[in-house]
Formats: sequence, structure tokens, C-alpha cells
Amino acid sequence: MSHAELLALLGRARAVLDRYLFDESETMRDDVAQMCMAIDEALPGEGRVEVKKAALERVSQRSAA
Repeated sequence: MSHAELLALLGRARAVLDRYLFDESETMRDDVAQMCMAIDEALPGEGRVEVKKAALERVSQRSAA
């Protein structure tokens, strides 16, 4: 699965969980709310900056002999 597909899947899961956030007595379910918050934190937001992974390159040292 690509990164975009995984983000779409998380978005759909969040939408489904949103339907179960309140039970029949209109009481908020803490377990579902915690999962929703975790998904919200994992999804990139418009204001978020994506961190790019950088790799260090080894520079070969030339000996001045």
C-alpha cells in the first residue's frame, strides 16, 4: 500500500469511529475518543510541515601524504 492509500484508509477509519463516538445515552465513549485523537495526530494537517528524512553521506577523506 502506498503512503497516500494508508492516509486515505486512516481518514475513512476516523469517519467510521466518529459515528460511534457517542453511545445510545449520548455519553461520549472514552475509548473511541482516544482512538480518534490518535488518528487525528497521525494524519497530516494543512498547517503541519512534513519532516523529510535525510541520510548522512560518508565523505571519503583524502590523506595528504
